[in-house]
Amino acid sequence: MRVGFRTRGYSRNCSVKQTRTTAKYNVALTPQSLTRLEVHLATSGSSLLPARSVWRTCLTLCALVLLAAPASARASLLADRLEISMYGRVGLAWSPVTGKFIQGKTMNLTGGPQGGRLEEGDYLEPTIRFHLLEPKKDDPTAAYADVVLTPAMFANNGLFIGTFGNRNAQTLQIELFQAYAEAGNILAPGLKLWAGARFYRGADVHIADYFYFNNLTGQGVGVTYGPLDVAVLLHTSASTTGDVYNFDSDGDGKADLRRQRTMLVGQYVHKLEAGHSFHLLGEFHLLPELQGARLADGTQRDLPSDFGWVAGIKGHFSLGGDNFNDVSVRYGSRIASGSRSGSQTWDVLGPPGDNRLYSDAAGLEVVDHFLFNVSPLLSLNAYGILHWNQGTERTLEVPGAPASTVTDRWFDYSVGARSTLYLSDYFHLINEATYQGLRVGNGPMSNALKLSLVPTIVPTGQRSVWARPHLRLFYTIAFYDEDAVANLVSPYLQTMGGGSSIGHYVGARAEWWF
Repeated sequence: MRVGFRTRGYSRNCSVKQTRTTAKYNVALTPQSLTRLEVHLATSGSSLLPARSVWRTCLTLCALVLLAAPASARASLLADRLEISMYGRVGLAWSPVTGKFIQGKTMNLTGGPQGGRLEEGDYLEPTIRFHLLEPKKDDPTAAYADVVLTPAMFANNGLFIGTFGNRNAQTLQIELFQAYAEAGNILAPGLKLWAGARFYRGADVHIADYFYFNNLTGQGVGVTYGPLDVAVLLHTSASTTGDVYNFDSDGDGKADLRRQRTMLVGQYVHKLEAGHSFHLLGEFHLLPELQGARLADGTQRDLPSDFGWVAGIKGHFSLGGDNFNDVSVRYGSRIASGSRSGSQTWDVLGPPGDNRLYSDAAGLEVVDHFLFNVSPLLSLNAYGILHWNQGTERTLEVPGAPASTVTDRWFDYSVGARSTLYLSDYFHLINEATYQGLRVGNGPMSNALKLSLVPTIVPTGQRSVWARPHLRLFYTIAFYDEDAVANLVSPYLQTMGGGSSIGHYVGARAEWWF
């Protein structure tokens, strides 16, 4: 069996069909390689073939074809047309007081990384960028076209990401985070077009793993021209129990009518002297009316249309060199009011009101993030994050009790600082302290203090907070107040079962990006 292969071509499917050529190679697949392929297909979990197996089969065929090509052809293909980047973290953790498994069980009150990300679980995120139209070097006005794919890999059962660490349990989950095409300088210099699913977002607080202000990651189309960026994004839900997107029309308990949210986004960045800038954000969300929904008794019930809006401003202040201070404020209304614990604006708090609208819903996000390299021996990175979120008023009916009116509420904050002491080029001592609070509804405010000591090996020898890879050991101690312990307000407390206001977490981890 032979498979055609052309360098500088672009694969469109598993048959490796090409559209552009410079040279052609015929690759012989030996009986041994076919046997290995058959074994792979047999162990992928089905006959030919569900989506996940097709994905693996495509990767296998591409790898076979690429490896069988002459070395010069592979070098030309990879050098001219393909870029690979990646973020990853893999490690392990121990509880010094019990034998319970705590890998990935964050000590933070919200259950997310805000308040410190050291306890995060294993995660791999490779990105492949194909240059379909390669720009001319040293010419920023040259036309280009790229296709970008980003699969993400993580453990879907809370265990280690490596199958051998879990006694060959079905662990690995693969999701497609990015799949989009982008073209620039095609119709006019400085004009960029994109379509697909992508990480449509800006800066992040890395030590809290938090993309803030304009995290609009989703699926849609967009245009960028100079400082102006506009996009149309779509969102829906696969919920089978019914929510703002779906409705059960026949009373069988499954939502069978679905609608989608349309988001219109506009952003403008105004640059000033000395590296300062101001970033303006506006969003308008629209849910169309869904007609024809019927209750179990045959009564027709339409889902009314609803809307929401977002306004925000972010200031970037350059402090010289790599030093900066970023401050942002974002406010959202109605169906665009998501903010709790870093939620995207479309993720509204709670169910709608009795009229199926989010009339009173609102959300506020405030972030301050700075980095200052004090000297060749010390860097300081710190942040403050605040979220206030309110749902809409609705009637709550509980069997055996009179109906009452309730409004969902959420308030969380976290402040944190990380110092990096460069004891040598290859050995950095990282220290981290965070304080955080959370109030859900009208309940009490829960608080926690975390302190971490993180001796780190940096193989590149760079004295920078951005140097990677990191080989870390770390120890974190957390102090919880009575309300946090009593209500088990963190995945760590839920795992340990409470009983103590002090938590201990020991871990080792590799983190890298390139």
